[in-house]
Amino acid sequence: MRRRSLLASSVGLAGGLLWAPFSRAAPGSGHDAYFARLNSLLKARGPGRPVMLIDTERMRHNIDSITASVGTEKTYRAVVKSLPSVKLLEAVMARAKTRSLMVFHQPFLNEAADSFPDADVLLGKPMPVAAARTFYRKLQRGRFDAATQVQWLIDSVDRLRQYQALSRELGVAMRINFEIDVGLFRGGFSEPAALAAALEIIEEDPRLEVAGVMGYEPHLTGLKAELSHPAVQSVLGRYRGFVDTIRESGIDPAKLTLNGAGSHTLKIYERDRLMNDLAAGSGVVMPTDFDTFHLNDHRPALFIATPILKRYLENPVMADPPANLAQIYYIYGGYWKAKMVSPPSVGKPIYESTNQSPIGTGVEVDLDIDDYMFLRPTQSEFVMLQFGDLLTVTDGELDETWPVFHQTG
Repeated sequence: MRRRSLLASSVGLAGGLLWAPFSRAAPGSGHDAYFARLNSLLKARGPGRPVMLIDTERMRHNIDSITASVGTEKTYRAVVKSLPSVKLLEAVMARAKTRSLMVFHQPFLNEAADSFPDADVLLGKPMPVAAARTFYRKLQRGRFDAATQVQWLIDSVDRLRQYQALSRELGVAMRINFEIDVGLFRGGFSEPAALAAALEIIEEDPRLEVAGVMGYEPHLTGLKAELSHPAVQSVLGRYRGFVDTIRESGIDPAKLTLNGAGSHTLKIYERDRLMNDLAAGSGVVMPTDFDTFHLNDHRPALFIATPILKRYLENPVMADPPANLAQIYYIYGGYWKAKMVSPPSVGKPIYESTNQSPIGTGVEVDLDIDDYMFLRPTQSEFVMLQFGDLLTVTDGELDETWPVFHQTG
């Protein structure tokens, strides 16, 4: 219900309303010990506005779980769109002992090149050739060598020809990674035979080099599948057909990046020996969309914390409200891709607002104005960019501020 509709509905309830004053009651129940501690920290040292928190201890646990699944014979590739902060990526890469990144956005690609001059960067989607041109125009001269450290993702012969023309125009060498369709049906080379023409183009052009293939398979997410599952074997069978085509062209696949997986599916491939490069990002911080079977040992590490602006001890617009709407809190901001996590019994806002959102609760919740409520983002990649610097929590204390990437640049 929108704010205007809510206010209009209150007129029809005249006589049954009790417009209670805002409460200044002493803080009480509502949060468990974990969130009560965060609440106290933010009231004492927070900026008094919505913030994004990262629990670094939980984050490290999740990184260790990912790297244990990847093992020592494969490369773990951190997904930048899901971890959009240089400081956050530094922490992940150091803990995971990796220098491999997957990037989905041109400004992030330039930031990665500037901030991680020793990184190997695989594009996570086929970018318009104009975006590639922008990358080269903005690339700062330094230690990062795009000719050897960027793998451009190519999904068709037509796009390959566009990149070939750009390579000739700028006089730059390019490494080409092929997007292959392993059953998601979201584009890419659909059959190994289609890849043969692209391989011929690269073979004839000294500026182009085959870097590998990338096959994404999130359609396996809901299957609770193991490696032996028929759907997984179908993915690997399709993948193997493309690898065989590359081998038949005279290129050794063992020297290439054979990328696949994502946070949802990475653990399926612990015993797989076909792919040698596995990507994951959101599993590091665990937004709610990643509360899935293969991530059940991961811990939520990412939270939105927002102050309470107002409190009505009694619901001002309902004469006989249900128990979970007995009182109303207004929080600072709202309408995020997020779900309330503490107090735990709180549901969706009565109506959505980016300014101040009304949250209904039961009488068992006893929080005060300037206390905080906590939400878990449903995703990390865009929501993390909406709050300015990330605030880290380490050993139960507010620790550092980590700037996030800019969407343009």
